Amino acid sequence: MRHRKAELIVIGALVLSPAGLHGQGFGKVKKSVTLERKLPAAVTLRGPSFVVKASAANQQNKEVGDKLQQVIETDLAKYNHDLYVSEKPDTVITVNVLNFNVPQPIPVKSQSDMPLTLPGKKNKQQQSQQNQGPTAYKYTGTLTAAYQAKTSAGRFLDAENITVNFSQTYTAQGSKDDNAMNKAVQAVKMPWNKLHHKQAQAKEDEPGEQAPHTVGDVEQILMARMTERIAARLVNTDEKVDVLLAKGGDLDAANKYADAEQWTPMIEALKTMNPFPSKEQDAYRLYNIGVANEALGYKAETPAAAKRYLEEASIEYGKAIDANPSERYFLEPQNRIQTALEHFKKLNPPAEPASKAGTKKAPVKKRTNS
Repeated sequence: MRHRKAELIVIGALVLSPAGLHGQGFGKVKKSVTLERKLPAAVTLRGPSFVVKASAANQQNKEVGDKLQQVIETDLAKYNHDLYVSEKPDTVITVNVLNFNVPQPIPVKSQSDMPLTLPGKKNKQQQSQQNQGPTAYKYTGTLTAAYQAKTSAGRFLDAENITVNFSQTYTAQGSKDDNAMNKAVQAVKMPWNKLHHKQAQAKEDEPGEQAPHTVGDVEQILMARMTERIAARLVNTDEKVDVLLAKGGDLDAANKYADAEQWTPMIEALKTMNPFPSKEQDAYRLYNIGVANEALGYKAETPAAAKRYLEEASIEYGKAIDANPSERYFLEPQNRIQTALEHFKKLNPPAEPASKAGTKKAPVKKRTNS
């Protein structure tokens, strides 16, 4: 009996511990920092007036194009109050929807909703809940558009084919599916079910987009992401982004530098600390290095420096995903950093190879006899 009480105390500590079973992670109570994400315009508009013309390769997507046109017009004016829509525009922006697909959400089993039982045993509540069918839904979607900007006289300014995606699993209550809690307390008996149920129902305190409830919600998310990409090409964008920080163990000490926006010391602390025992645990250290580099990228004074920091952030985020691919919170930062990185690559194109640049010899002057 004493042994069982001790077991419950240990498991209870795991449930209530923010870091959970592995020590490192995001926890039920999220910690985040706010980064000011400034992206300078990649092109210079010839004047304040503009017009957006939308079309669709497939007529079935014409309505999507019309909605996208309205969103782009609204958001461009939001980022730059001097801009306005005109029938005699200085800039003509065309957007052709090449592909749009938002299927119905796929019902899936949510592990976080499974009741807690002793290993190897199934009770009536677990069996009943398994027979109830899906308790979570996976929402997906993709939108691809060909964007182009020209002057009213037809002079080319900018063009790019842009693809944005969405993929996320949500419980029936609207929160992101998370089975970490269930895995941590599988040895707990029924009396703990009420505690687990309450925690599973609680809304996660995390930054990011709201959980979609319909296919139309996913459509709105995709159009917002597409508009963000286009706006970043044409106008200076300045927005505040809430970014999650992993915590637990030595990460907590390094996170104090993030609270003070001391990103370089944070990187040094994370790189010099001993790696965590498993690659899944150490992925969170790599992720936080990515966050610090991303922050430095947004604060950089030149496009070249911003590009360098963002590339380093992308590498660290990629390492984190490779080490712990099941951690869903690693995915959105990678998407976000790629958007910014593509932007700065356009602002700071690679230099010409030495074999091509500066290889022309100066003409030799003929000597004349005096």
